[in-house]
Amino acid sequence: MRNNDQAKADKKRQQDKERQRAKRARDAEKNSELGIHEYRVPLSQTESETLAELCAYRGGAEPYSPEEFISTLIRREKKRVDEEKKHLGQCDFCGEPLPLGCKNGLGIPKLKGVGGCFYTREERKLRL
Repeated sequence: MRNNDQAKADKKRQQDKERQRAKRARDAEKNSELGIHEYRVPLSQTESETLAELCAYRGGAEPYSPEEFISTLIRREKKRVDEEKKHLGQCDFCGEPLPLGCKNGLGIPKLKGVGGCFYTREERKLRL
């Protein structure tokens, strides 16, 4: 009798695994079609607690889920960056468009350290 119960339990576990595998495959295909990407971010205990607090605080009557909160932060930051870019214009010293100007396509500001260069004076303001 015991072997029969064990066999049934093993069969059920295997069916559950297959069902979960199929669900993950369907979800992955659906997300791929929608252009949705999933990221895993390790958070410390303090960061996790802070995220939960922020979700509750910013969510109003019903707290945001962590995914909603992070997605909202990304959209808001994108709007902020777009506004920032409008006001940057070009470097007064070299005339290149900002914030990518002065880097000469190499990723390294060519005039950093020169007093009039944007990267000498203003680069830190763009950082988070």
